[in-house]
Amino acid sequence: MIALFDIDKTLIHRSEVHEEAFSYAFREVYGVEATVDLIDYHGKTDPAIAREVLSLLGLESGDIDDGMDDFLHELVVYVGKNIRYDDIRLIDGVMGFLEALRSSSACMGVVTGNLEDIAFMKLERAGIAGYFSFGGFGSDSSIREELTEIAVKRGLEMGASGRIVLFGDTPYDMMAGAHVGALKIGIAAGRYGEAELRRAGADHVFRDYRSPEIMDIITCEQF
Repeated sequence: MIALFDIDKTLIHRSEVHEEAFSYAFREVYGVEATVDLIDYHGKTDPAIAREVLSLLGLESGDIDDGMDDFLHELVVYVGKNIRYDDIRLIDGVMGFLEALRSSSACMGVVTGNLEDIAFMKLERAGIAGYFSFGGFGSDSSIREELTEIAVKRGLEMGASGRIVLFGDTPYDMMAGAHVGALKIGIAAGRYGEAELRRAGADHVFRDYRSPEIMDIITCEQF
């Protein structure tokens, strides 16, 4: 089994340091005061979030492009310097569920809009980085379907096989899961509720990982 997880609102509740990093990098690179809360950023990649915020503030696309590499660098640097202060909390039941997946020999990866370096810093701070050996990241593509394809390809290259199961908290996650033929498990711990996740294609929806039914569903012979 290839089990793919989004990070924010799927494995962890939030990272304040990651959010603060955007404000810092906006100011340092583009000279603007802004926060990610200016837009609906849920389910989007870090570069896409930055572009949308800066466009909203009136910056020209050429100016955004010119500063983007520096912006992403500053984002990583800020998180690296401050992640040790971050109070990152796991979604209920995550640790036990990941341990159960490991015991079942599942190959676990992440599919996230976070830049790769930031993703693993957050997972490390949360105490769960060791469960994940590959992924698709916002540094790979700004298109969710593409970075999900990349994650699956990397898992297969590492010898993973079997069904693909994707866990996510946004409609973007569910649509990306459908793109790779995954069983789609919605985690309604964030902005989107069960109805919205099901409309986007979720096969099952749970509030967290405490229900033993999740393991029963993903390990059954057929779905």
